[in-house]
Amino acid sequence: MADLVLATEGGQVVQFNTETKVHSVVFQCSDDEAMMGIARYEDHLYVASLSRMYKLRADDHSLVKQTEFYSPSPDFHQHQWYDGLLYTTITKRNQIWVYNEELEIVRVHDIEPPMPEKKVRYQKNYNHINNIIRHEGKFYVNLNWLTKVQYAASGVAVFDEDFRLIEKFEYGWETHDFQFIDGKRMAICATSSKRKKIHHPRISGIMLEGELVFEHDSEESFCKGLTYDKDFLYLCGGRKQPRAKRKNSNAVIYVLNRKDFSLAEQFESEEIKAVKGVIVAE
Repeated sequence: MADLVLATEGGQVVQFNTETKVHSVVFQCSDDEAMMGIARYEDHLYVASLSRMYKLRADDHSLVKQTEFYSPSPDFHQHQWYDGLLYTTITKRNQIWVYNEELEIVRVHDIEPPMPEKKVRYQKNYNHINNIIRHEGKFYVNLNWLTKVQYAASGVAVFDEDFRLIEKFEYGWETHDFQFIDGKRMAICATSSKRKKIHHPRISGIMLEGELVFEHDSEESFCKGLTYDKDFLYLCGGRKQPRAKRKNSNAVIYVLNRKDFSLAEQFESEEIKAVKGVIVAE
C-alpha cells in the first residue's frame, strides 16, 4: 500500500496512508474552489484549483508561489511535467497552457474542436479536455468528446513534440485520466446520471486496451483520479452527488490489485472530500 497525495473538492491537499487510513490536510486553498490536478517536480508540488495554480514545497507543503486568480476561470484540470515544463489542460478554452518552474506561461496550444469547420455549441460538462501525458515522444490529450454527439464516445488526440496533430482515436466514454500502464492504454470511464440521455453503456470503471477490467456502481460513486505503484492501482473519486452539492461529497477510493484488477479494498471518508487528482507520495 502507498501514501497518496490527494487534490479534493474541499479545496484541500490531503496526505493519506492507504494502509493505516490516517490522513492529514497539508494545504488549504483560499479561493473556495475544488482542487483539481496535482503533480510533483523535483522538490515541489504543483496543484491547481479551477482558477489558480499553486507551487508548494514537497517536504512541508508551504506555499512558494501562486498565479493570479484567473477570471473568468480557465477551468484547470490535470497537469504533468516534461523537460522542466508543466503542461496543463484548460477545459473552458480547449487549450494546453505550458508553465515554467516560476509559474510563468511560456506557450499556449489550442486543441481544435472535433469538427473545426462546423459551429457546435457544447454544454460545459461535455466540451472539455481532461488530461495530457507524453508517451514515446508523443503527447496524448484526453478528449471527453470525440464527435459532435454529446454523451457519446470519448477519444484521444495525439500530437508530436511540436504539437502538430497526428491523429485522433476513439477510446471509452466520459473518460478521465488517460494514461499508459506497462505500455497499454488505460483510462477511467464514467457514466452521467440517469437524468441525462447517454449514447454509451451505463457503466463506470477502468478501461484497459478497450476492455473494461474493473467496474464500480456508477450510482454510488464517480471517479476522476487514477495512479498506481508496483502492486496496486488507486482509483479515486467521491460519493455521487448533484454537482451543486459535490463539495460535501465523501471521498471514495478503490484499491485494486495490479496483477488482475480485482478489488483489494474500498475506502470512504466523510472527512476527506471527493478526490479530483491523485499521485503517489515520494
